[in-house]
Amino acid sequence: MAGIALSGFSNLFNSGSILAAVMSSSSLPLLSLSQQAAYMQNQMQEINYIYNQSMSVFSTMMGFVLNPVTGSMTAISSNSYVLNAIATPNTAPGTYNITVQQLAQPEISLLGSFSSANTQLGQSGTISLFFRSNTSSSGITDNNLSATTPGVQEFNITYNGTNTLQDIVNEINDTAGSDVTASIFYNGNTYSLMLAEKQGASTFTTSPSTTQHVIVVKDSSGIFTQNYIQNAQNAVINFGGASVTSNVNQIQNVISGVTLNLSGTGSVILSISQDTSQVANNVSNLVNEINNILTPINVLTEKPGTYPSQNSLTSANPFIVPGDFMGNFMLTNLKTQLLSVVQPLENLGVVNYNYQTGQLQFDSNSFQNLLSTSSQTVLNSVTAFVSSLSQAIMNIISPNGALMTEENNISSNYAYTENQIYQMQQSLLLQQQQLQLQFSQVEAVMASSSAEITKLQTLLG
Repeated sequence: MAGIALSGFSNLFNSGSILAAVMSSSSLPLLSLSQQAAYMQNQMQEINYIYNQSMSVFSTMMGFVLNPVTGSMTAISSNSYVLNAIATPNTAPGTYNITVQQLAQPEISLLGSFSSANTQLGQSGTISLFFRSNTSSSGITDNNLSATTPGVQEFNITYNGTNTLQDIVNEINDTAGSDVTASIFYNGNTYSLMLAEKQGASTFTTSPSTTQHVIVVKDSSGIFTQNYIQNAQNAVINFGGASVTSNVNQIQNVISGVTLNLSGTGSVILSISQDTSQVANNVSNLVNEINNILTPINVLTEKPGTYPSQNSLTSANPFIVPGDFMGNFMLTNLKTQLLSVVQPLENLGVVNYNYQTGQLQFDSNSFQNLLSTSSQTVLNSVTAFVSSLSQAIMNIISPNGALMTEENNISSNYAYTENQIYQMQQSLLLQQQQLQLQFSQVEAVMASSSAEITKLQTLLG
């Protein structure tokens, strides 16, 4: 009897190939979800790019807080040796006559006479230094000053025989340095302690014959006798027929928004006007900044190849996919808002939107010509443009603005998709483990069957 040929039965079942085929088919939904997650992640990157361009506009506009886009106010003095001035952006233009009658000056005194700044004093004692910070002590003579006198501060400096003049200077500056400056004065023969009031530290004034001084020194040893060489006086100017005084040579808001820096005496004419030399450049920069936002919006919302700026944008930013937001209302509406803010400039005829390039175009020459002939009209239009742009940019970059709302929506969907991917991965892993177990059981059965077949073959010879 011929043998029964059952060999090769176990080779008919290839568990590895079957498992791979089953898992590949089951993983197709996972692949689709992963592609969706990558797409949403890229969209968030595209929105973030537009956000950064908007922040650039915001930074530029912040620079105009101190130096307005319409030009800063300039103050020109007819004699800079007498005074110079600084005008704030809100200062009204005008011409003003100002006379500086006298400058503010500190009281200065010399104390003692020494052969060297570093020679030991040879005596011990205490310097009681009295400082009148205001006019509360008017009428009280120097000899009657004390720590309890209104408007008077007392500083005590103790010294011994080993101290030097330089040591005294250092101690006074450390102790009373906010009100008094101590230094060493050399007249070519001897050295003295020199005391001067700090600029603006006191409103008390003196005269050559006065018995009331700003800085009064009482020395217990008598080696620091005080000699006044300059009296304290306030600055005095005449403006509009009235006298104005100041304890420093800087006077603010005599003219609203203007700081006067006094440097000499005499009469000047102060002219305040608006410097419009940088207005065209400022407007041009802002228009270019708007274009930097419009470019990615156009590329993302229109059919690929619509605008010539597409290639340079995507080359520098490979994550930007042309047409990625086609039909997106949020970005389309942002574009409409940005184009509306230039309406005041379009009304002047100095800005227009080029539909072929998707860019705003600014005519600097026309702007300059209008500025020279109709300055106020142009400046009013620029102010309206800047105000509208500021509001639009704040709406864009606001945490509750359009861009952040869109990104948050995409981010939420991305997080949901990532969770689905994780759940599906866990499910596929469990499915794979179950199939592997089942296939191993089948293989075990088949291996056992193969052994039985071999026995039969042997018996049947």
